[in-house]
Amino acid sequence: MMALYAALVKGFFAEEGLTVQGVPVDTRGAIEQGKTNWLTVKTDKGLTEADIGFLDIDQLHYMAAGKIGHYIVDGMNFGCMDVMVPVDSPLSSAADLKGKTVEMNPWWIAPFRGVNGLTFVNDELKNTGVDPKDVALQPMPWEALPRITDYVAEGFKSGKFAAVGVTEPQQFLLRERKVAKVLFSQTYQAPYNQEYCCLFGIKREIVDRQPDKAAAIVRAFRRAKQWVAENPTRAVVTMQAAGYYPAAVPVVPSANAVAAYGFDRKVDLAVLLEQSFRQRIEAGVIQTDKSPKELVRLHYRKFE
Repeated sequence: MMALYAALVKGFFAEEGLTVQGVPVDTRGAIEQGKTNWLTVKTDKGLTEADIGFLDIDQLHYMAAGKIGHYIVDGMNFGCMDVMVPVDSPLSSAADLKGKTVEMNPWWIAPFRGVNGLTFVNDELKNTGVDPKDVALQPMPWEALPRITDYVAEGFKSGKFAAVGVTEPQQFLLRERKVAKVLFSQTYQAPYNQEYCCLFGIKREIVDRQPDKAAAIVRAFRRAKQWVAENPTRAVVTMQAAGYYPAAVPVVPSANAVAAYGFDRKVDLAVLLEQSFRQRIEAGVIQTDKSPKELVRLHYRKFE
């Protein structure tokens, strides 16, 4: 998200002649109403989809099914999620989670993701010889999120769960307060950090009907990505001051993660998307008669 925040705060959208208002997504409202798109925002007329913003790689099954009203136009970051255990836990790999309970952020499962949850979690379990069905993956309550460190500490102490799945910046708070350590990571662990975690999307009608405007949006976003990549610490401090990033989150771990997210990594997004579609087709997550290459052609628009 840091690049999106930077595009707003540093004025990159404005410099392209664009008027863009940053609006928080209503994740809870979207999930409770069965919405499938991350880019769901609350208006006085109810929930609607934002014009631009982030898409999640684990929503490709919805995109293939025609349920996402945005084109993918650029990559955002490589990783932002971790599975963590108590700092004194004897658990040393995903193999040790067999027969145990893992509580996850409530948006890690359907309807935002597939019914089996996140790909990187399932793959890591399988790669260590564990059938994901042998691990109880359950969402933590929404009410726990504002007090995530206390909630996780209490859950570990009571034995309610053996591990937690968390999203930036929650892991930095848990580590800072010595509540949890990383068991496995989407950010620092191959092959999971070789696939975009988040993608940048623009509404299809804007891309199709106003290609010049869409190109300006992409240019601004790419400038923001480059600025964040070159100034990770400054980016964290600036976004905290602007209210986009929690003030309580420690700066140094956050900046280190920002540097690891690969905002300036040079890749062929079409190739990566083809691989991601293929992986999910082979895993049975995407049901389609179209090839991975055809799905890329339908859902990705390249801007130079």
